[in-house]
Amino acid sequence: MEQYEEKELKEIEQEDNDIEDIFGPFDPSAIDVDISVVNLGYLLEKLEYEEIDLQPEFQRASDVWSVVTKSRLIESVLLGLPLPSFYFSEDLETNKWLIVDGLQRLCAFTDFCIKKTLKLKGLQFLTALEGSTYNDLDRTQIRRIKSLKVTLNTLRKNTPQKVKLVIFQRVNTAGVPLNPQEIRNALYQKKATDLLRDMVALPSFQKVTNGKIPSKRMTDCDFANRFLAFYLQKDKYDGNLDVFMGDALENTNKMSQEEIKKILQTFDRSMDMCFKLLGDTAFKRPNLQKAGSFLKFNKAIFEALSVSIAKLSTTEQELLLLSKSQFQKAVHSLFKEEKFIKSITSGTAKVPQVEYRHSQIIQLINRFIKHDN
Repeated sequence: MEQYEEKELKEIEQEDNDIEDIFGPFDPSAIDVDISVVNLGYLLEKLEYEEIDLQPEFQRASDVWSVVTKSRLIESVLLGLPLPSFYFSEDLETNKWLIVDGLQRLCAFTDFCIKKTLKLKGLQFLTALEGSTYNDLDRTQIRRIKSLKVTLNTLRKNTPQKVKLVIFQRVNTAGVPLNPQEIRNALYQKKATDLLRDMVALPSFQKVTNGKIPSKRMTDCDFANRFLAFYLQKDKYDGNLDVFMGDALENTNKMSQEEIKKILQTFDRSMDMCFKLLGDTAFKRPNLQKAGSFLKFNKAIFEALSVSIAKLSTTEQELLLLSKSQFQKAVHSLFKEEKFIKSITSGTAKVPQVEYRHSQIIQLINRFIKHDN
């Protein structure tokens, strides 16, 4: 995981958002969990018939585990070693199971037992099976896999979403844990997550970010989700960024397709305008130690600038473009102000920091679109 973070997120500035746990307390009676002990074969059957929803976004993360790590999981099963519990959440509409904890294990089982593409490698005990696929196993070995007892914890669909989110955070610890965006994606699928995928697939987004925001582990969707949240409900922000971004997805799922289309178009125009104004360094801060160079992509800058531009009318955006050179200089001058730098680098999820960076960007923009006042 650390190697992945270092390699894939090297273009993104590490954020100090100081996010706190989700606010409570919650009513204990709101938690409805079914706990059962079943044969692993039951789980494999649900995977085979696609009754467990492994979304494409999750499959992006399926290769987080190496072939050796996957193989040793299969080896553990063949040895009869106990596995950690699996956690699922029932989908509100389809009744399919959504994975909460155990994604990497399920991906390994899918590769070996369902797709039958995984060749065992790096085994420590059952070395005679080195290079074997599922089809190479004998009947006894297959029976050993299918008969292993596993514990399933299933959050029933009547459990409130915010309560599910708390539980996700608490149990999401084994293997390679889901990150906050992957958790939100599991909870708020359908229209909202489709919209995030469409947003990050836009040529305008790819252009202004120079294609450097990775899709793996849904990092790109995290950027889009942040835009969506502050564009739709900035005035409702209370300091809990995770819940705030989840609420935006929940509200989007209630929208009409026409409303969602307008959001996508607005985001597209914002990305295009940000590129026209500032190029592919739009969401980076200048390196004050080296003239002409820039640091990494910054989520707080992306959020404040993209939303502020999106809120402008087409006429206002065109006015801003007429002052492109002066606007660039004004934006870059912001990064010489200590308070603004702090608002995009330290405690970035705190309300005062959010309000300050947005207000400063808006004031700067207004200088160029309301110069006749």
